[in-house]
Amino acid sequence: MIRFEQVSKTYPGGFQALNRVNFHVAAGELAFLTGHSGAGKSTLLRLVALMERPTLGRVLINGHDLNKISRRQVPYLRRDIGMIFQDHRLLMDKTVFDNVALPLYIEGYTQSEARKRVQAALDKVGLGGQERKYPIMLSGGEQQRVGIARAIVNKPPLLLADEPTGNLDPSLSLEIMNLFESFHQVGVSVLIATHDLALVARMRHRNLVLRNGAMIDDGLASGAYEPLDEESF
Repeated sequence: MIRFEQVSKTYPGGFQALNRVNFHVAAGELAFLTGHSGAGKSTLLRLVALMERPTLGRVLINGHDLNKISRRQVPYLRRDIGMIFQDHRLLMDKTVFDNVALPLYIEGYTQSEARKRVQAALDKVGLGGQERKYPIMLSGGEQQRVGIARAIVNKPPLLLADEPTGNLDPSLSLEIMNLFESFHQVGVSVLIATHDLALVARMRHRNLVLRNGAMIDDGLASGAYEPLDEESF
C-alpha cells in the first residue's frame, strides 16, 4: 500500500527533513510512526498524502509512483486517502453533518447518498444523532471523532493520522486508538504518527522510528498486545 524507496526531502534553504528513507506498509496493515519533534514524521505523511513531493527517491501508493502523477491526477488519488489531523481542522460555522459530508460534496455525491454515508460514518465513530450540532458544542474528543468520520466517509483504503491523540487525555486517546484498530480489522491500511509511546508499546503493530530524518528502526513495538482499558494508565 505504501512504499518508500531511498526517499529524501530537502526544503529551500537546505534543511533535510528526510534522508534516504526505506519502508513498506502492506495493504490492511496498521503501523505507528514515532520519533522526536522534528524527526520528519509530518513530512513523511505529507509525502504520502501528495501534499509534498520527494527531492530524491520514489514514493508508491497502491502501486502508483507519485513521481509520475500529474497535478490533474492528484485529486483522484487522494480519494483513496483519509487524513486525520491533531487540530481537527473542522469548519466551525458548519454543522457536524456538513463537516463530514464535505469530501462527498466535492466528489459530486447526491444529497441522498451523502446522507447515508455521513450517518454510517458518524455511527462508526460513536456520534450518531449529533448531525445538527456545531463543533463548538462538542468536546475535544468528539471533535476529533468528527474529523475521523470525515476521513472515512468515502471509505478510503488508507488512513493517515498525524498526532491524532496529541490534545487528548489518556482515556480519550485510548478510545481513538481503539477506533483505528477497528478500521484495521476490516482491512483498512492505517499509518499513525504519534508521540504517545505508552499506547504504541501496548499494541502489537510495527513501530517505524525516525531520528533526524532517517529511519532507524522498523520492528514490532515492544510488549504483547492486549485489549486496552483505562486502568492501563
